Amino acid sequence: MKRKLIVVSSTLGILVAAVLLAGMFAEQKKEPEDIEPPKPTKTVDTRKVNYEDLKTNIVTYGRVETAQSLDLLSEVSGRMSQGKIRLKEGERFSQGALLFYIDEEEAALNLKSQKSNFLRDLAGILPDFKIDFSDNFETWQGYFNSLDLHREFPDLPESTSEKEKTFLATKGIYSSYYSIKSAEVRLAKHRYYAPFAGSIKEVNLQSGSFVNPGTKIGQIIRAGLHELKVAVETKDIPWIQQSSPVKIYSSETQRYWDGSVIRISDYVNQNTQSVDVFIAIQSNGEKIYDGQFFQAAIPARTVTNGMIMPRNAIYNGDEVFVVENDSLLKKRVINVIRLTEEDAIFNGLEEGDDLVVEPLIGAFNNMKVKKNELKDIDLELKQEDDKKLLNSESGSSQVGSR
Repeated sequence: MKRKLIVVSSTLGILVAAVLLAGMFAEQKKEPEDIEPPKPTKTVDTRKVNYEDLKTNIVTYGRVETAQSLDLLSEVSGRMSQGKIRLKEGERFSQGALLFYIDEEEAALNLKSQKSNFLRDLAGILPDFKIDFSDNFETWQGYFNSLDLHREFPDLPESTSEKEKTFLATKGIYSSYYSIKSAEVRLAKHRYYAPFAGSIKEVNLQSGSFVNPGTKIGQIIRAGLHELKVAVETKDIPWIQQSSPVKIYSSETQRYWDGSVIRISDYVNQNTQSVDVFIAIQSNGEKIYDGQFFQAAIPARTVTNGMIMPRNAIYNGDEVFVVENDSLLKKRVINVIRLTEEDAIFNGLEEGDDLVVEPLIGAFNNMKVKKNELKDIDLELKQEDDKKLLNSESGSSQVGSR
């Protein structure tokens, strides 16, 4: 019995000692310190501020329109017939070609009747002329002999005195003569000759139709004379100058043309909410079709002492970040000269400043950063066709806008 008590007591003593030793060691052990991992320094793209004279461009698009189109309208009534060419859309004609004519038989006979009456009246006064106005008789006799019923009557001879003029007026010579000239003009309106070389764009009536004065027969367009109508944003209009040379490009045919600004609208087009600018296209032998879609680069005013930067790197309209001491971000205010869809032209910073040329999220003053200085960045248009168009112009520095 005594032996069992000794064993139990020893076991309990060992357990108590173990617990006490474990507590003592636990108190002596130090808690590990919380060490935050080092935060990585953000790398930002920068570029040295360097001002220069910038040749700006406005790149826009539009459709080709003929520079001259005419409606074919009848000025007289009668049966209409086609002339030397067929009245069909797309039919080409040369300058002076007879496009159509209106039946003129009745008008021609009426004119001949008036001319016959005039010859009768003039013949009736020649004997009096020989007696009363002998100095001018030979002139009027020669005029009478030159008249032909089948040709236009020439101008009347000049009167040599007020008495002679009064005599002619009382005999109705002047009245009859100008009635004949009016009828000659009206007879000429029965035939319509092409005022230029071109083609028929629209046909409303066919040969054999009866027409009245004002009836539209069709429409013709002039060949080789085209304009490009482009839409330009209102904010870019002050940058465009009249008669400026323009580079025109067709991505469809891969062809270039030269042009010039000839007109700028004074109103906003309600369909495009832009101002229409018209560019005359200089023919270079390449065929141009009415309605083709072209691209144009219009040179704008040159900006002196400016620099190009991405538009999305500007905050609050006129604030940017620069890097000072190679490590700290600083906010600066700039002078924005011109904005395009992707780029901006500005000044207002010191030359040599490290300008941040990328958009930053959550950036703030005195934020530590690391510079990635760009020696050259592409701040022009990104589309290949636009680059080709701009590169075809002279000038070392350019910026485009759509």
